[in-house]
Amino acid sequence: MAVGRNPSGTGRSVLLTLIGAALGTLVGFGLEKYGIFAPFLRPAVIDVPSHTYLDFFFLSLSFGFRLSITIATILGALGGYLMSRKV
Repeated sequence: MAVGRNPSGTGRSVLLTLIGAALGTLVGFGLEKYGIFAPFLRPAVIDVPSHTYLDFFFLSLSFGFRLSITIATILGALGGYLMSRKV
């Protein structure tokens, strides 16, 4: 790191937000397994199928992803973001 430069908190904020989302998802799966708050822990799925193509003359790219979000994931990400702002 260069002398005299303050490190940016953006990377730390993104990392802690993703860690919080992952932990929130794990807690949500655990609560759903025991039936606690089960109606609130059903995932909302955003799906872009893998047969979405971007085709150039020399290159063909295929895109696809599936995002499954629950309330626990959102709360975990929010907790991670707030934690990154306090640190």
